[in-house]
Amino acid sequence: MTVKSLPAVRIVEVGPRDGLQNIRDSIPTSMKLELIKRLEETGLGTIELTSVVSPRRIPQLADCRDVLGDEGIRRMGGKDLRLPVLVPTAKGLDVAIEYGVKEVAVFISATEGFSKANINCSVEQGIERARDVVSLALKSNTVVRGYVSCIFADPYDGPTQPASVLRCVKELLDAGCYEVSLGDTLGVGSPSNVRSLITFLLDNDIPGEKLAGHFHDTYGQAVANVWEAYKCGLRVFDSSVAGLGGCPFAPGAKGNVATEDLVYMFHNAGISTGVDLPKLVEIGVWISDQLKRPNGSRAGAALAIKSKSISSVKGKSSKYPSLQWNLTKEAKGLQLYQSGVNLKVVLNRAKNGNALTAPIISALTSVVTRASKDPQISRIIITGNGRFFCTGMDLGKGSTPVAQSGSASVAQFHRLTGLFESIDQSPKVTIACLNGPAFGGGVGLAFSCDIRLATLDASVTLSEVKLGLCPATISKYVVREWGIPFAREAMLSARPVSVEELRARGLVFDVADGAEELSARLDILLSRLKVASPGASRMSKELVRLGWAHAGRDEQVTGIKGLFEEMMHVDADGAHGVKEFQAGRKVDWDAFTQGTSKSKL
Repeated sequence: MTVKSLPAVRIVEVGPRDGLQNIRDSIPTSMKLELIKRLEETGLGTIELTSVVSPRRIPQLADCRDVLGDEGIRRMGGKDLRLPVLVPTAKGLDVAIEYGVKEVAVFISATEGFSKANINCSVEQGIERARDVVSLALKSNTVVRGYVSCIFADPYDGPTQPASVLRCVKELLDAGCYEVSLGDTLGVGSPSNVRSLITFLLDNDIPGEKLAGHFHDTYGQAVANVWEAYKCGLRVFDSSVAGLGGCPFAPGAKGNVATEDLVYMFHNAGISTGVDLPKLVEIGVWISDQLKRPNGSRAGAALAIKSKSISSVKGKSSKYPSLQWNLTKEAKGLQLYQSGVNLKVVLNRAKNGNALTAPIISALTSVVTRASKDPQISRIIITGNGRFFCTGMDLGKGSTPVAQSGSASVAQFHRLTGLFESIDQSPKVTIACLNGPAFGGGVGLAFSCDIRLATLDASVTLSEVKLGLCPATISKYVVREWGIPFAREAMLSARPVSVEELRARGLVFDVADGAEELSARLDILLSRLKVASPGASRMSKELVRLGWAHAGRDEQVTGIKGLFEEMMHVDADGAHGVKEFQAGRKVDWDAFTQGTSKSKL
């Protein structure tokens, strides 16, 4: 019996435009061109290049002419590769045609609030503007693709009526767009919403072959939404390498669905995309590294680890050699390792889940306090041995202070608050390496630190409510880092929060496959941090603290003024850093620190 293959899909890579437009830091044009050229090598059939838009509205795309005028890009376009450009206005179309663009895209919102915020006009005016652009483009033998945004909800107006989406889709198709991409701009949709809307459109005579899906992943539903749309008959999907993206006019919207995740899903279902997945994974790793952002593709990150293609895997890159760690002390369930200006504190009670006993708390507080005063220590790392990072307060018989009111309770409160405050208030850069799950006080250890790395099997659980307790002493740090809604839900539900969710929320900097790779990624991070001076790191931490504790108050203004005066002082780190900059030299601040003081540890 012959097995009939499932219909292939076409992926529209929007990373160079939609994926980059929301990043605040200026991205060099050369990096954008390199990204496009690398994507072309994967076999993608469509790559959206840029948008011809006012640089005041989208500063990141102010270099659109430089991108379109690049000779390498101009030679790329052909029968097998489409290179569309978003042109919101006729003026933008003129620029695109000037540079020989063969395909453009127009954009309208299905809702009034977003239309006003995004293109400063009503929906009706947006439709009229799009009609004009389409008409002019077709007269110039330029094909046109359409976008409809906010298909499920508007950040200003709330839920979107399906009839509003239908109207916009009909208008764009009637105007001459060969295809209309349905954009879940806020990423709020779920498969049931997708099926309901597409069914409504099909029932109202919109051809399925004229529709594409454009899903954002704010609520983690994008891949499921794509699959549901495929089952409804759609065969074209927009996505962004490494999950880059987000709309600057839709507050809170996260990145596009990752191209790697879609290709992985379709290939595993036996559905052709024409895309070389291993090459795509390498590009996702590369651009994430270049932009210094976590890789937003779950499949891409996992495949990169598996294939050892990610640059931070131990032994892969000579640029960041492995650090040499020396055991300097071992006592009271702790191991201390040092590598130059880096101090690693390892919780060493694996059989007890690295639970926090009173002696461990005191010892750990003492280590952090001493290191915080040591001028030759720049960074403090906290991690654990064994299966768990830290299971929180020791609740064993005869050792727990729970239900022992009075002096025992007061002493434990002061021990715990002293520990977390010593980490939080440390002038050093503090890093938590979660080698496994964390519970209760272990979550406090992780989130009183500045930066977190974790293994794929790590998770964090605020499990106190299950025992009739509450996360009292750690709440200050959890609420600050997680935000009130997420912290409240996690505290009340006591559910394990996966490392994938933490990374999606920006709460974990990097994720490793296991303990060995976690050590390698830590070494890479520490090597990269050599570019930051200890004094500047301390002041930067203080700026964040002022913003958290005193935002908009006189204390913040006074604090900022004091830090400004400090950094400008003749004997501050800035004096040395600027002098080296003027001489054309990069500063290795670790070497500088070791050369100017002696360790007290």
